[in-house]
Amino acid sequence: MNVAMIGWEYPPQFSGGLGIHCQAITHGLTNLGISINFYLPCFHINTFEIPDGMKLYQVMLEHSVNNNSYLGSTMWDMVIKFQQQLESIFQPDGIDLIHAHDWMGILAVTPIVQKYKIPLIWTVHSTEYDRAAGMPIHPAIYAVEREALEMVKHTIVVSNKTKQILLDKYDADSKHITTIYNGIDFEKYKKIADRDYEKTDGYILFLGRITGQKAPDIFLEAAKLVIAEQKNVHFMMVGEGDLLHKLKMLAQRWKIDKNVTFTGGIFGEQLLSCYQNALLYVLPSRSEPFGITVLEAMAAGIPSIISSTTGVGEIVNNVYIVEPEQPTKLAHAMLTLLNDSAQRKYLGQQGYQEAQKWSWTRVAKRTSLLYQTTKNDLSK
Repeated sequence: MNVAMIGWEYPPQFSGGLGIHCQAITHGLTNLGISINFYLPCFHINTFEIPDGMKLYQVMLEHSVNNNSYLGSTMWDMVIKFQQQLESIFQPDGIDLIHAHDWMGILAVTPIVQKYKIPLIWTVHSTEYDRAAGMPIHPAIYAVEREALEMVKHTIVVSNKTKQILLDKYDADSKHITTIYNGIDFEKYKKIADRDYEKTDGYILFLGRITGQKAPDIFLEAAKLVIAEQKNVHFMMVGEGDLLHKLKMLAQRWKIDKNVTFTGGIFGEQLLSCYQNALLYVLPSRSEPFGITVLEAMAAGIPSIISSTTGVGEIVNNVYIVEPEQPTKLAHAMLTLLNDSAQRKYLGQQGYQEAQKWSWTRVAKRTSLLYQTTKNDLSK
């Protein structure tokens, strides 16, 4: 089977889970014998490691946006330019299916689908309601997502939470939506999972885009409350985004900047080091479709705290769950685990066992089956 895949991220050009997913799923699918033409917008020539069976088309664009921001106002013009360039270089011959990722991929590929009538599958990694995080949604992006649900042959979502948003907010048809949870490269984190839970000379880790959706402001406010109780606790915030400067200023104003380290974006071996030295991992998102970093932390043996609005909570049990936008309760959860090494050890070790179940191979097999089922249904 030959698939044209339309993405927006692919390592090393990525800012989060979308890029990790695209890299992992292409490796998994090509291992199953599926050939992939991957179209990626690029702002300068990059070197990519790609698997056998995949061809990467770098669609060159003139100006970069902040890759760490998914706010519609900064993205729309770039996606339109991607759409125009993509139409001029797309190779339709022999393509059985097109697989687009998120609204950027859908908007970019719509003229091609209309022109060549190639069946389209869509993966929703995040909806406009997730990204808005309670703020007003971008009406044009919402319209793209809503129209996509009518145009595609099938939609993949990364959690039942995302599926429910599509049913409630977009009037989607549940028969044409399949949940395929994300995975992790477990072996990468296994080597740092052997840890001493009696140690307290580490930090509480936040890792993700520093944007409203991920609630880094709630993390920082909880950090302030924890430090008021235990002055030697340290925090690390890894990532970039539109709230980064504001949070740095807040840390200074609250006089907790000596306890909070802002690293910016970190990847590769440096990222493993961040996990290795973490006492706790915290993802307090306001609306999180999945949360790959939670599985990564669990695979590294780190006891983890997540908000109840995090999709990965549908498939794991050994995490500490708090309600979103509750810094006092989040601080209480942090202090509870900091002061209870036995509970840290239990969550860390049990979480490690749970994370092993969620491989990218499983994701690729389920995606491949959906490809084949869609193709067979169309041939009837």
